[in-house]
Amino acid sequence: MSIPAITLLQEIKSDFEMMYMANMQTIKMKPTGENLQELKEKYLESKNSLELNIQKYNDLILAKKTNDEFLVSNLMQSQMLEYITLYKQIVEKHDSIFQQCVDGIISKQNAIFLLEESETRFHETVKENTKMEINGMETTQDKIKEIENEMQNTFVISLGIVLALGVFGIILISRFISSPISNLTQITNRISKGEKLEIKSNSINSDVNDVLISLEKMSKDLEEYKSKLIKQEKLSSIGELASRLAHDIRNPLTVIKVTLDVIKAKNKNLTPEDIEKFERVDTAMYRITHQIDNVLDFIKGKPLKFKKYQINDIIDSAIEDLPKSENIKIEIVYEKSEIECDFEAMKVVLLNLIINSIHAIKDDGKIKIISKIRRDKVIIQIEDMVLEFQ
Repeated sequence: MSIPAITLLQEIKSDFEMMYMANMQTIKMKPTGENLQELKEKYLESKNSLELNIQKYNDLILAKKTNDEFLVSNLMQSQMLEYITLYKQIVEKHDSIFQQCVDGIISKQNAIFLLEESETRFHETVKENTKMEINGMETTQDKIKEIENEMQNTFVISLGIVLALGVFGIILISRFISSPISNLTQITNRISKGEKLEIKSNSINSDVNDVLISLEKMSKDLEEYKSKLIKQEKLSSIGELASRLAHDIRNPLTVIKVTLDVIKAKNKNLTPEDIEKFERVDTAMYRITHQIDNVLDFIKGKPLKFKKYQINDIIDSAIEDLPKSENIKIEIVYEKSEIECDFEAMKVVLLNLIINSIHAIKDDGKIKIISKIRRDKVIIQIEDMVLEFQ
């Protein structure tokens, strides 16, 4: 029960983080046009995913065993409902703060402070909820130990009765009951401590063999769940670190952009060379922001949007994002063709390959990009050449 619940809680935290970052970027950078629309789409996508994962977590409350009993206790059901209510309240407050900032009811600085406070509260709530789920798992293990103790007590009482029946009864029971039960108790104790066991079902008692087979399966399942939980925790930590790092990078980018805008506004007599330099800085900042978005999309597992695009449109868009250089000559030779892909993802691939070529020729030479059609395939070649003059 706790393993799927913890996985959902990590997804819920990641979705809220994406909502928060989209709103913070909207407030700080004041984007317009396509950038604003992109941020709105990212926000809505994250919010829809968050609501879906909260609903999935709510569905776990009503999950039942094969005997029609609930998987979780009444107390844990009540606690899970309280956390779901808290998540919805925090999200509602988060949206209200953002809308008040957009409507001009509260200042940008006050909105940023309140949104950061809302994010901190959401993370703390997820952390407490996760701790509750882990405690629930430990409680289940304690119940297993209680059952083992009851089995031991039952064995002691049965043994006392058997002793009264005589030596033959003791030997018989020791062979068919006492020894197998003792062995089962030892096995369950070792499994409860987290040991991975290979259990051999070679008892002459068929019922004991059935129990041994079930215990072996339980041991393997527990080991698998343990590995998945550890892997999930590692991935969650990496994802959280990457999200935090991306979030921290956005703040200085905002300061740089605002400072450049102020400099351009105060200097009306800029030369064409100066304006070109400012444009190059703006392009570089956009590329960094776009790379950060790609990292966050990867962490969240954003699905690719496949559509048909002209290959030359993708190549031209990638070249426009390259840093300007008079020492690099780019020649494009292409046959008109169309491919089905995610435009931004394919653009990033081409952009990285072209940048690698630029580095290979040490920022001085010629790069030739060729796209051609071969049967039912579109082939893209990127060739880097160093120019030599005498």
